[in-house]
Amino acid sequence: MPWGRTCAASALPICIRTPLRKIRGFGIIPRMNYCTLTFAALSAASAFAANPITPEGEFLSDPAPRTGPDGTLYVFGSRDVRTAGGAYCTHFNDVFETRDLCDWTARRGVLASTGANDGVPASDAPLYAPDAMFHNGKWHIFYCMPDKSHREGVASADTPSGPFKATFAYPWAKQIDPSVFRDDDGTVYYFWGQFSARGAVLKPDLSGIEPGTLHTGVIDEARHNFHEGIQLTKRGGTYYLVFADISRRGRPTCIGYATAANVFGPYTYRGVIIDNYGCDPNTWNNHGGIVEFNGRWYVLYHRSTNCSQSMRKACVEQIEFGADGSIGEIEMTSNGAGPLLDPFAETPARLACLMSGTVRIETGADGRERLAKVHSGDSATWRYFNAPRAATKLALRVVPRKGGIVELRDGNGASYGRATVPGGDGKAEREVSITLDRPFPAGRNAVVLGFHGRGGSFGGRNEADIFDVVSFRFFDR
Repeated sequence: MPWGRTCAASALPICIRTPLRKIRGFGIIPRMNYCTLTFAALSAASAFAANPITPEGEFLSDPAPRTGPDGTLYVFGSRDVRTAGGAYCTHFNDVFETRDLCDWTARRGVLASTGANDGVPASDAPLYAPDAMFHNGKWHIFYCMPDKSHREGVASADTPSGPFKATFAYPWAKQIDPSVFRDDDGTVYYFWGQFSARGAVLKPDLSGIEPGTLHTGVIDEARHNFHEGIQLTKRGGTYYLVFADISRRGRPTCIGYATAANVFGPYTYRGVIIDNYGCDPNTWNNHGGIVEFNGRWYVLYHRSTNCSQSMRKACVEQIEFGADGSIGEIEMTSNGAGPLLDPFAETPARLACLMSGTVRIETGADGRERLAKVHSGDSATWRYFNAPRAATKLALRVVPRKGGIVELRDGNGASYGRATVPGGDGKAEREVSITLDRPFPAGRNAVVLGFHGRGGSFGGRNEADIFDVVSFRFFDR
């Protein structure tokens, strides 16, 4: 079912401002701007302008951004689901689309490897990270699977909404994470691999690679910190390889990049674009790409949730290029590519972009998401807000457990007050308010909540699972 009101599938999304309400299948949704579309045969739903771009209780990992010929931005990806312990991907690739980076429409199961819309009859294995391209009047998804007899291939459809059906297998590509790129002269390149990347020229009909064009070791882990998840793109006369970067902490939590004057290199490692470390206590990998859209450049990436290496949610941030073609490293934000958040509107706790300790975004059986497993000494950060005026009170919706204390800080660590959260049954919500010691300033700022148990000081970890946080909102009186 779609969110809110519906309209004809061929119509433009209807933007509405809705109060707190229950939307079938998605629980309680806070007041924000939503756009809705009738579900297509393959199912569609809309999301709002903030990070992550995925709706509450839904997941999209390995985002591959593509700007279509109609100017729409399409983000193809694999689909995680809520499972005990987490599991990578499912038998479906999905696509999210937007015209403005504020209102998103999700098309579910545009490519499937099982079920009624099975588009890959050669294998029933899950579908891993895809890429996609509009070429020769059709859309094509380049897929990969953990199946030694059928690793990679291409599926085609008339529209990005699918359904996509396999057209060619790629038996010569026996790894994961394909990337496809059409150059200015029309040549189509195909890159793929893990730890060491390969690249070749695809035939015009996409049926295979041109003889003599295969290049191995284009980038690798030792020289470029390349782990997996490659994307090939171009800006001006420079080729960019964007990939999961393992340069920090022995985990590929970064999106890094390398550049070259020629498509097959040699490539020079240039650094990190974004690091998702801190999005979840158990985050392991990152995967994404960069794209130009409406005259600006953005990076798409994912964040883990639920203290899992999976259950990942796609996010977007704007990036900037230096005069030398370098990309400055950016931080994860809650507002993403949308406008700065309004502190006087209700902010879902699930929009936290940085966490310290055991606290994580947890998805309940009903699909609702909130901050959970809060231990004494943990903290969570939301950035950025734009306050039109100073605030004097912060109200929070919490689910008390053992009980504890919550403290409001700004992005520089300055404290504005504390409140006690009483103990509870871990089920019922209640409101807790902090009357601020001094006004929280107007303008651009981050919000940080620090937590500790009733018997310890901040920084101590002697008390666990003290309360959950559902949402919060500032007031000026």
